[in-house]
Amino acid sequence: MLFLPSLSKGEINYSHSGYASATTVNRLSDGSIIKMPYRVLSYEPVLSSNNINIVANTALEFRLKDIGQIMDSDLKVDLRELYIEWMTPLGDFSLGKQIITWGSASTNNPTDVISPYNYYYLFSQGKEQKNGILSFNSNIYLSNIKLNLLLIPYHNSHFIPLNDTEFPISIPIEDPSTNKPLTITNEQIMELKEPFEYGISITYPFSSLDISASYFSGYDRVFSFFGANLWTGANSNPDAIKTDIVLSYRKTNMFGLGFSGIIDNFSLKGDFAYFQTDDNINNILDSTLYRYWESGVQEITLQCKELNETSSWDPDFKEIDCNNDAKFNNSQVIDNSADYLQYTFELEYSPTYDFSIISQFSVSELLNIGQADSIITSRGTIMFDPLDFFIPGIGLSNTFISSNSLSISARKLFSDMGLELSYTSMFDLDKKGALHGAGLEYEILKNTNLLVEVTKIFNNDEIKPNPFTAMKDFSRILLEIRYFY
Repeated sequence: MLFLPSLSKGEINYSHSGYASATTVNRLSDGSIIKMPYRVLSYEPVLSSNNINIVANTALEFRLKDIGQIMDSDLKVDLRELYIEWMTPLGDFSLGKQIITWGSASTNNPTDVISPYNYYYLFSQGKEQKNGILSFNSNIYLSNIKLNLLLIPYHNSHFIPLNDTEFPISIPIEDPSTNKPLTITNEQIMELKEPFEYGISITYPFSSLDISASYFSGYDRVFSFFGANLWTGANSNPDAIKTDIVLSYRKTNMFGLGFSGIIDNFSLKGDFAYFQTDDNINNILDSTLYRYWESGVQEITLQCKELNETSSWDPDFKEIDCNNDAKFNNSQVIDNSADYLQYTFELEYSPTYDFSIISQFSVSELLNIGQADSIITSRGTIMFDPLDFFIPGIGLSNTFISSNSLSISARKLFSDMGLELSYTSMFDLDKKGALHGAGLEYEILKNTNLLVEVTKIFNNDEIKPNPFTAMKDFSRILLEIRYFY
């Protein structure tokens, strides 16, 4: 209601932008279609009056199921952003669902911790990779100082597809009782009771150099292994012991520093982030991790009924009341708290408007982690080392692939021909693998471009486990026609 007088007194302006596209992505290995979602339509309207803007960003997402039955494919409307923005002499303030970017470096930035990533769009650019979050965002200008304050009422995690055969990246968590990769379900991920987050950053310019400092208090964007609940049948049958793996999000505080500067045709950027994390067990359910495990109880009950049936011939066997057979035994809480450091250096050379080359060096380094522990069952003791399960739950976006990498990208525009050539690469400096991509974008008609991209992924078979091995099958060629309006 506070904004209505401003809207009523001024002229209302409307503008919009967006695109429509037709895309196909095929594997280089056999030419088969990679059936992952992509945005076939984007629409970004802006309604303005005086100092008030209402901004939206919507998309229509398409996912092919079967090339022979295109009409059965999935279509989903995605409201990516919807927020109101108030521009004042003091600064600008926005409230609603929005995509927010932090940090100095252009990509793979350790301090860019606010908006979560959608890993289906890992090879996209800029805000196309991210999801919007409900937040209050303010930028206040005091002389030359820019102060950014963020309030986020709900925790938001990266969108990482679970158990998707078309998606080559997975969470490297194993079941400690079997040492096999864990099939993760949403049931195993415990939500937070107090999901409030906030952040603050300050930027100060020194001639051609900008210095920034930032602080974020919230939760990891990727879940971690918190421990296990043990369930068994009342008859103490060892085969009935079930382990309920508990996953959730660590409490994280980030302290960040960044800089960006320009010297002639060169620009240098850098970001440093120090992360302190802890389990924050009391903010999940209770200090024991206990929860009612419906699927496990059903499995124990089914085994009980099968035991009753197969043992009915034995006169000494006493039938078990299967409805009350499943019993909670105990919880084993694992210390997976950690401190780690991440940093990125970026150098860009742009001698002319139509040519640029960017190189980026990124590192994620674990400093401290919780003590090794164990899970005790009637079958024995299962040793658990949190170092084997550690995942940086926030920060650099490509730590799933590499914690020590060098990337190089270049673009050359031939404006008189309506042609742009691009090249991207990422090298794992621990020699696990590399990624190379080449692209061509050509304006075939006014506002209509043809895009061709080829991405080839290499892995080192001698290093296991290796995320590049899973990604190798994702080497692809992309063909897209996109119309801009």
